[in-house]
Amino acid sequence: MLTQEEFELTAWLLRHGIDGAEDFLPQLDKAKVFSHCQCGCASIDFSIDGKRPQTFGMRILADYQWTDEHGHQFGAFVFEQDNLLGGLDLWSMGEANALQLPPIHLLVPLRD
Repeated sequence: MLTQEEFELTAWLLRHGIDGAEDFLPQLDKAKVFSHCQCGCASIDFSIDGKRPQTFGMRILADYQWTDEHGHQFGAFVFEQDNLLGGLDLWSMGEANALQLPPIHLLVPLRD
């Protein structure tokens, strides 16, 4: 099962993502954590009703960034693979690791 925080963050990202991202909200109700990132960050991969994508290609559905209380910058995106909600990925713009999910109120659209 997803934690409440994982569920709420992913739902928020889907509601504020690209056109069509909201179409994946029904899958979120069926999502389970399939794996955690081995680097120790808070990234997770999903299985949907026990199904996993068959290919590695992904499409980013929502892409945001935030700055923590120490000034470290991070990114968060939710993605799909093979029309399945694939996961929630957190990444760092520096040396710090995104060990926790971001508070939604700190998220701003990712700037190029």
